[in-house]
Amino acid sequence: MQRFAAMLTIALLFAFTGFNAHAETRTINAKCSLKIDGVTHMNSQCHFSSDARGDSFDDLRLMIVCPNGRSAETTNCYGYEQRTARNGVFGYLFRSGGVAQLCWNGGNYRKAQECYEGLRRTGACWANSHAPSTDNPKQTRNIELCAWRI
Repeated sequence: MQRFAAMLTIALLFAFTGFNAHAETRTINAKCSLKIDGVTHMNSQCHFSSDARGDSFDDLRLMIVCPNGRSAETTNCYGYEQRTARNGVFGYLFRSGGVAQLCWNGGNYRKAQECYEGLRRTGACWANSHAPSTDNPKQTRNIELCAWRI
């Protein structure tokens, strides 16, 4: 009975602390490049994170402010009150079975809402010359996201 109680305690400890051996996140300073239909939206140093499910990238330029002009990160205001004071690029790459979906913020949105499917990895890049939009599969884009450790 004591052994069962000890095992139950360990299981609950892992559950409450969110322990997941596969969710280790690696964050690196990188150079990122995001090109969509031949237009370069990012080609600079970026913050790049990766875990078992996918990657995230951010050029750390996007600034969202409240009506008082202060950063929304340090001031409390509702989402509908917030506005973009400085454009910046961020997004996510969700990987599954050698194929990925890229979602990004369009350069000025507060959320990553433009998503494209079917990207495949070649070296440091994920690309698809005819990536279908998740909103409209008939709409395709030439997408390329690359990240190199610096």
